[in-house]
Amino acid sequence: MWSSDRETHVIIRNVTVIDGQRAAPIADAEVVVTDGRFSAIRTAADARPAASGAFVFDARGGYLVPGLWESHTHLGGLASFKPENERAKYISELLTEFLSGGVTSVVDLGGPLETELAARDYRSRATDTAAGLFFAGPVFTGINGWPVLDDPERASIAYQTDNADTAYRRALELADQVDFIKCIYDGEPGAPDKLPLDALKAIVAAAHEKGRKVLVHVHERIDLEEAVASGADGIEHAFRPQDPRSTAEARDIAALLTETNTYYCPTLVTWEQIARNGEAGYLQTLVDDGFATPEDIPQITSRPIYGREFPRHSAQDARVRFDYAMRTLALMHDAGVKITAGSDVAMLMPSRPAALLRELQLLAKAGLPLPAVLAAGTRHSAEKIGQQTTTPGTITVGSVADALLLDADPYADIAHLVDRSHHVGTVRAGRPSWDENHPAS
Repeated sequence: MWSSDRETHVIIRNVTVIDGQRAAPIADAEVVVTDGRFSAIRTAADARPAASGAFVFDARGGYLVPGLWESHTHLGGLASFKPENERAKYISELLTEFLSGGVTSVVDLGGPLETELAARDYRSRATDTAAGLFFAGPVFTGINGWPVLDDPERASIAYQTDNADTAYRRALELADQVDFIKCIYDGEPGAPDKLPLDALKAIVAAAHEKGRKVLVHVHERIDLEEAVASGADGIEHAFRPQDPRSTAEARDIAALLTETNTYYCPTLVTWEQIARNGEAGYLQTLVDDGFATPEDIPQITSRPIYGREFPRHSAQDARVRFDYAMRTLALMHDAGVKITAGSDVAMLMPSRPAALLRELQLLAKAGLPLPAVLAAGTRHSAEKIGQQTTTPGTITVGSVADALLLDADPYADIAHLVDRSHHVGTVRAGRPSWDENHPAS
């Protein structure tokens, strides 16, 4: 098994590498990790003797893919229900849970800044291995807008503003402390709870001035179009179409997103859960599809949210958005849209990693080719927040060594990626964690 004194040099042999960029996998490869980064990827014919003290692992014909990314979740807000002195540790525990599900990077799209900073500091001092954390801190929204509404206890997760100058200054300050910026652009035009368009433009300008990406939560098609026109780098959530019977809107939006190179995170599993909350048949579907067990059901149905209407989004609204996205995501992909994978909520899931894995399965069910599903859950998610040059998302020389080892080909069946029984182990920043049934050489 793994020991930290061999952390500087790891060799994985007898493995097929799916690097997240190349169309064809690299069969019978040798992957070398040095000081936490991929330092060589070569065929077995070019393999070299292992350096003294190296950790050499026989992958037994397995498949090495980039570590998965959860590109839309909310850990900081979730931790708000814990005592203040326990929040950083709780987020760290969630990051450990994500890693156990094959997720090596987690993107938090909104939470209290102090909690997020404390969690990052906690992880910097921790000796165990967990998923990496990227965060936005407080989101920008209108006055008493989503997600604050009329709950003052939720005020710490958002900056409420109706003034472009104030928004610009706050965004400049925030950009120095976070990895990217998130805006909520959802609501009736001109209503006090909707972020004004000029404020959205000011926030994007400030963020870009500081070299930060901006992700924008939308509801209607017009929200999406105005966000893109304002310079948004990513759109969060599948939009609600004006005419759900026609694919014309999806084609128009696909052309817009492709032309502007704007990323699109539909959060299918969010809309599926909200639309089917309270349905016993849905929980059975999760069991049948391998995302829950019968033993999980009582715990899920005992949650306060179970069977209750979700704030801001009705079941009917969620159903429309889910069905339309499932019908049109394939054509959006075919048009060149860069789709990312994020789950947002896990209210009916046994765990947050399970929600992301369900999202990946839904992308496949929507008709995305399996290489595109993997890209959504890896490379595109890193690119969306501007991290592709310094952090993982691909298995390429020089990139941070985050990877997931599978025992079957993920391009043959989506189950080989999302069914955790196929997960042999992970590599996180060069540190492998293997099952005892797959020992090192």
